[in-house]
Amino acid sequence: MVAVAGPALARSGHGGGTSVSVQADDPYGVSDPATLAFWTPKRMAAATPLDGRPTQAASGKMGVASSRPTAKTWTGSPVVGALFLSNGSGSHYCTASVVSTPKKSLILTAGHCLYGTNGWAKNIVFVPRYSKTKGARPYGAWTVKYMYVDSRWKKKRDPDLDFGFAVVGTRNGKPIASVVGANRLVINQGYTNRVRVIGYPMKKYSSVDKPIYCNVTTHKAFKYQIYFDCNGFYGGTSGSPWIKNYNTTTRRGDVLGVIGGYQEGGKYDWRSYASVFDKDVNNLFTTAKKHG
Repeated sequence: MVAVAGPALARSGHGGGTSVSVQADDPYGVSDPATLAFWTPKRMAAATPLDGRPTQAASGKMGVASSRPTAKTWTGSPVVGALFLSNGSGSHYCTASVVSTPKKSLILTAGHCLYGTNGWAKNIVFVPRYSKTKGARPYGAWTVKYMYVDSRWKKKRDPDLDFGFAVVGTRNGKPIASVVGANRLVINQGYTNRVRVIGYPMKKYSSVDKPIYCNVTTHKAFKYQIYFDCNGFYGGTSGSPWIKNYNTTTRRGDVLGVIGGYQEGGKYDWRSYASVFDKDVNNLFTTAKKHG
């Protein structure tokens, strides 16, 4: 096990009433034609990872442990996809997933994918089960109406609060969860769980831009951080859901974290972090699901 220093920022007001920051990107209620037109297949294919996760394999002893699993490419899950966005420095992408709510319109990702150093993301679309092949969008592209992050993430970039939600508009009169399904968000699951993590890594390391997955056990990193070790989680995997009780038939389960948090998810492809999901994420979720 590799020892690392703890985060510089401690979660302030932990467990108290969460102050929510909300931003409207497309408040019209349906998928925005202008945003959809912006994201051509060519622009999606050229997008670069938003996060600071590595874009090449780690070198040296720390990156080659034979006992560490390596992520596999596959056909993906309908409830997980690529999240494309603009942030003032070009076109980028993260990973996001659908979470179950009564209104069936909410997705979950890392906080830094929605609000970063350049402020709120813009021109956001979520493409479930995306593949670069012919600009494949098997379930369409869904534009974002509203975004939600904890105010302490917005003000201080507290790594223990690096999670966020977004409401997507309907397509053909249908909300997204009624089309692709959804994971169930769960909190207070402890530090150690067996999960499947699904993400979209930097394209040069993913076969035909297919998503990757790894079945791993999570561990305690710090008081409000968990981690797992698996090779292959390069840039673009921020926001990847950590799914407990994963069902191989429905391809969904209970999401207890997303890649993010410490070092915005980690600086090596083989070690990934997540902020612990507890009362703080639940408070944010409670606000977000009123609209989605």
